[in-house]
Amino acid sequence: MKAEWIARQSSRPQGWPGQIVARVMSYETIPVNRLALDELEVDDDESVLDVGCGHGRTLAALEREARAGFMAGIDPSEVMVSLASRRLRKARGRGRAEIQQAESHRIPYPDGRFDAALAVHVLYFWPDPARDLAEIRRVLRPGGRLLLGCRPDDAAARAALPSSVYALCSPEDVEKLLLAAGFDSVSTQIHQLGEAPFACARAEVGAAAG
Repeated sequence: MKAEWIARQSSRPQGWPGQIVARVMSYETIPVNRLALDELEVDDDESVLDVGCGHGRTLAALEREARAGFMAGIDPSEVMVSLASRRLRKARGRGRAEIQQAESHRIPYPDGRFDAALAVHVLYFWPDPARDLAEIRRVLRPGGRLLLGCRPDDAAARAALPSSVYALCSPEDVEKLLLAAGFDSVSTQIHQLGEAPFACARAEVGAAAG
């Protein structure tokens, strides 16, 4: 099982141990972040929010792919915000990217600001997932979409990840959370990455959302 202190640093890197964990995560999470981006299907001119943007690699990939769009990232960790800000320095200078230290239940953007959002490997760490999902929905425009990526609950995940830090959910429970938060057209794809499954739940904001 992952050591609890590493698990806690994974949820919110702090200090010099957090900087080490953050750099390891920046490489370990490349496959799942690439998969989430492919599932999100971002158009060239869209505005996208990365919730729990971490090291900023995903934002950098978005900035390269959505060449006329706007990329924003939020993360509660000062370590991660610093890493992402450096990685997106040029894009921020051009006004095409923005990084802020913020919690996902208090997103510092107005209603309907974004066309799309993604949140990868963060659901486990939310004490009240319904609150965070409702806040993400608030900042999405009508017709906007969310890609929520996580490792689904199974025996292998429970053996590898300490329950004191990771609150694992089944794909069915994730879909129920999304529907309860007001999302529509919820669907989930399960992908196998090496020995571990990874769930991509996609949801939309109804056109009449308010």
